[in-house]
Amino acid sequence: MVTLLIGAGLIILGIVVIAHDRRTLLSGLLPFLGLLTWLTGLTLVWLASTLFVIILPLGILGEVLTHDGYWLLSRYGTSAKGYFFLVGGFLVMVFAPLFPVLWLLWRSVLTVKLMLAIYGYVAVLIDAYLLATVINALPLTIKPTKILILGAGLIKGGVGPVLRRRLLGGLALYQRFPKAELIMSGGQGDDEPEPEAVAMHRFARQKGVPKSAIRLETNSTNTATNLSEAKRFINSGDRVVLVTSDYHLLRSLLYARRQGVNCQGLAVHTPHFTFTCNAFIRELGAYTIIHRYLIPLGLVLVIILCLI
Repeated sequence: MVTLLIGAGLIILGIVVIAHDRRTLLSGLLPFLGLLTWLTGLTLVWLASTLFVIILPLGILGEVLTHDGYWLLSRYGTSAKGYFFLVGGFLVMVFAPLFPVLWLLWRSVLTVKLMLAIYGYVAVLIDAYLLATVINALPLTIKPTKILILGAGLIKGGVGPVLRRRLLGGLALYQRFPKAELIMSGGQGDDEPEPEAVAMHRFARQKGVPKSAIRLETNSTNTATNLSEAKRFINSGDRVVLVTSDYHLLRSLLYARRQGVNCQGLAVHTPHFTFTCNAFIRELGAYTIIHRYLIPLGLVLVIILCLI
């Protein structure tokens, strides 16, 4: 009964967070922990679910790291970074399916608890981040007055596949709300002949968008500055929709929240599974860097609870 009440409380709290502002990891973490808490009342289901929650994310993480290591070695030759990703990813990938065996055979209960704490914490963080991304990709509930499209690296001086999908998604939304303004956000990288926003503007004009409907932000160098620079085109009463790739959505919305930009997100699907997994892991890594103190502190608290 107690676990049911705790689980229900976490889910209700998660719904409150989502209703208030879903642009936070808590929008995925609280409902996820609530569901896991409910499963503790069913021993076999709880065990299977816990193992699944650990095995699947860590297996994907291991595959992504192994792929990155192989790619680095094949492209750039022998390097410590390449071998680190290759060997480390392989060990993580191999460990994930072995976890149930270790759970049953390991004699040291303390060691099992510590392993479960560390690997389980990472796995729950991955799952919560993924769920929060899905929640923030739910259908829009506003009629936008501004559509902010985030740039991506130019390929051979032109719009590449990732940026093209973002533009097509933003332009499709613009066709539904033609009174909205388009904000193209993207500066010029060291390997780019022009700012990304200029190439995005040219793409939109070729699709028939009038020049008067487009605003250019050409000074940004990363996601954080995308939002800080684009903010000057946004008024307090604007209803903003931020358009970016699915894997990139949550972190972009978190930066928007930090910048005080009230917006919802439109996630553009990225079809290549391996690329999406790699990009998603990198996004999670970037999120960890943003919260470089809070996330390690959470892990320490989890370990302490396991030792009590």
